[in-house]
This record gives sequence, structure tokens and C-alpha cells, in this order.
Amino acid sequence: MNYSIILIIIFSYLIGSISGGVIVGKIRNTDIRKKGSKAAGATNAFRTMGVMFALMVLIIDVYKGYFAVEYIPHFLNNETDTTKALAGITCIAGHIYPLYFKFKGGKGVGTALGALIAFPKLLPVIGIAFASWIVILIITGYVGLSSILATLSVPILYILTQEIIFDELGMSSLIISLFIIFTHRENIKRMING
Repeated sequence: MNYSIILIIIFSYLIGSISGGVIVGKIRNTDIRKKGSKAAGATNAFRTMGVMFALMVLIIDVYKGYFAVEYIPHFLNNETDTTKALAGITCIAGHIYPLYFKFKGGKGVGTALGALIAFPKLLPVIGIAFASWIVILIITGYVGLSSILATLSVPILYILTQEIIFDELGMSSLIISLFIIFTHRENIKRMING
């Protein structure tokens, strides 16, 4: 049995459980999980605490996703696209359900971004997805909708540009986009209901 895979899952989840929103909130003596949407991510931080607070949260959340993918499989000497994808997915799961903070985390967008940019082959489609995020946000004013559509565009664009049905990156980016849709399910219901 390859114990390195188990360790990759455990360490990536624990890294993901480091919630930028909660940590920065403790410095400011506030709990953003009790404000606004009650999510511990950068969007809720921006709405409830302002730009600088949100920026600090975003930096932590993006970097931990990048760190999990780029370094944990490397440190455990099992660095493949599959193990890196696994690290990214479990890190995002840790962000959404953080062990250290009663399993109440953020919606995973920042951490997903960090995880995805650790794959050089995904960078071109991430650039397009980010541009689409800005355009959709300007047109609709909905951060949640922009995040859902931009994240979902990553596996679609990757599959189209690589001319393959699925590989590790295509599958992992699809799973990540489904994560984001799941965490934004309440936003989707509100948008449907007007």
C-alpha cells in the first residue's frame, strides 16, 4: 500500500483547514462566520470587513491551495498529476470543512484558484476564466454567479484546448468546479427566486 497518498490527503486537508478568514478575524477580534453570508472566505470578508481584511484572507486562502498542490506531493516523494490533483481537492475540502474551526469554512473559490494555478498546463484557461469572472461580475453584479461560471469554464476550456475527453487535470478541475457549485447552492436558489 502506498502510504504517501494517505499522507498527501491528510496533510492537504490539514493545510486547507487553516482558514484565512478565521485567522485574520481573530487578529481583528471578530468572527466573519457570524456576519453577512457567514462564510469564512474573501468575498464575505470584503462585504463585512473591507478591502484590506479581504485581501489578507484571499492571500492566505490562495496560497494554501497552491502550497498543497505544489509542495506536499513533492515533500512526500510522490509527485504526479494524480497526487497533485488529490492534494488540491482535499485542500479545498479542508477549506470548506475546516477541522480547526468546527467544520465551518469558506466556499472554496480562493483555495481552488491557488490549487489550479499550481498546474502550468491550466494557466492559459485560468486566465480566460478570470477574465470571464470579471465580465460576468460587471454585467450581473453577482460574485457567486461569476465564481460558479468561471470555475466551471476551466474544465470545459481545458478539455476543448487539449482535445481530450478527460485526464487527471480535466477530471480534477471538473471535481473542483462541482465543489464550488455545491458551496454556492444557496446563492443559486436565491438567484433562481429573483
